Amino acid sequence: MSDIPVINPATGAQLYAMKPATDLECEAAMGAARSAAEALRATPLTARLEALTAFLDYLRDHREALLDQIVAESGRSRGDAMLSDIFQLTEDCLWLRDHAAAVLADEKVATPISLLGKHCRIRRDAHGVVLVISPWNLPLAIGMTAAMFAFVAGNAVILKPSEHTPMVAVFEAIRQRHPLLYLGLQVVHGGGDVGARLVQARPDLVVFTGSQPTGRRILASAAPLLIPVLLELGAKDPMLVFDDADLPRAVAAACWGNLHNSGQSCTAVEQLHVQEGIFETFVAALVAASGEIRLGTGAAHDLGAITTAFQMTHIDALVQDAVAQGAVLHCGGRRSECGHFYLPTVLTGVTSAMRISQEEIFGPVVAVYSFASEAEIIARHNSNPSGLSTSVWSRDKARCRRLEQALSTGCININNVMLTEGNAGLPFGGVRQSGFGRMKGAEGLRGMTRSKAVLEDPTRGKPEPNWYPYSAEKLALTGELLDLLGQKGLRRWWRLARVGLAIDRLVKRQHRA
Repeated sequence: MSDIPVINPATGAQLYAMKPATDLECEAAMGAARSAAEALRATPLTARLEALTAFLDYLRDHREALLDQIVAESGRSRGDAMLSDIFQLTEDCLWLRDHAAAVLADEKVATPISLLGKHCRIRRDAHGVVLVISPWNLPLAIGMTAAMFAFVAGNAVILKPSEHTPMVAVFEAIRQRHPLLYLGLQVVHGGGDVGARLVQARPDLVVFTGSQPTGRRILASAAPLLIPVLLELGAKDPMLVFDDADLPRAVAAACWGNLHNSGQSCTAVEQLHVQEGIFETFVAALVAASGEIRLGTGAAHDLGAITTAFQMTHIDALVQDAVAQGAVLHCGGRRSECGHFYLPTVLTGVTSAMRISQEEIFGPVVAVYSFASEAEIIARHNSNPSGLSTSVWSRDKARCRRLEQALSTGCININNVMLTEGNAGLPFGGVRQSGFGRMKGAEGLRGMTRSKAVLEDPTRGKPEPNWYPYSAEKLALTGELLDLLGQKGLRRWWRLARVGLAIDRLVKRQHRA
């Protein structure tokens, strides 16, 4: 199997060659993870949180070196790498450290009157082995957030980073930070074929972040094996700007929301819908703001390189197709002189016949549309086949509440953009073709577990009313009890007590017989 070259996107230079895992190495990783899952099942949460703290210490102690490698492998600006990879990952893990015990604790459940005297609760058990297949756009944060949530929940984890940004040596160094990390985190490098082999090795849960075509292939592979899958598949995320919005702030948000990480973010703004009364003003201001963006990978740069050659080709093809069919190009629309960056691009006049209106761009390109009314933009928004993150801009609080309810999306930012994923306490995920399941927050952590219903009965020596033998008298009393369950008031309790005593006497009489 040939080595895979890892390229610095900003310079085109090869950084190193990554050796993909063999079939035997994939099997060995799954075997090690299976053994680890059994060991972790008996490991207290406090020990797993100690390992999480060791990982947090690693992030702090190696911050600059990690930034160097993220920038070198992804071509992003250093500010983007800090915000989206290091800062976000640290905050996610701090939330996990502080809230995992409460979220994973057994949950007491009220007992119905028909089960009076029993004690019911829900406990959370780990799935076993969780396979995390992570993308190239956030090479550290996405994979390690999923891995740490799964690990803290008690699972063994196999992490398969993207072959385009594999961060070789980093994940291996993380494993060395704590014995439980070494036990519970396996790292397997390689391309899509390696990911496919790992799915066929039957993990207990697959967590995938990436494109819709790859997500569908993973789902198709996992379905015959009955393996549950958590999918985050990106979108064409919209920003809706009403004519009463804070215009300068909304323009700045649209510029950052589209260009952050060179647009290579699943929640980047790709559709900008502006109410018709401020449309021309907004477009002019956005074009001016785009002209101020500084290209490069340093601390003083805003817009980094496009990470992969195929993504550059895809972005440019969408823009050229739109322009050829009559879209108006206001700025950008081409690669930089060095060829590794794509200039901030603003388009208007985009129609449904153009590829760019249907396909995820994943680049520093935004299409701006006008709309007339609230009803029109709700209908337009909800006709989108995907739905991950939406941004709404208006000073009218009642309107914002209406849209919050009416818009079909996994996340909604009101008078901000992309920041729901900045709060680790909020669940992150989409609807429709943007996938299903949630990462982060209490919902995401519980999603890394299986709920187990538990009923404890302290009764000794007494048969249950629902046990044999049946009789006409027992059937009549059961019917009377059923009729009383939905009633209210003090008389109901007196009648319930009377029926309960009658059932108790009947059971005792039958038992003696």
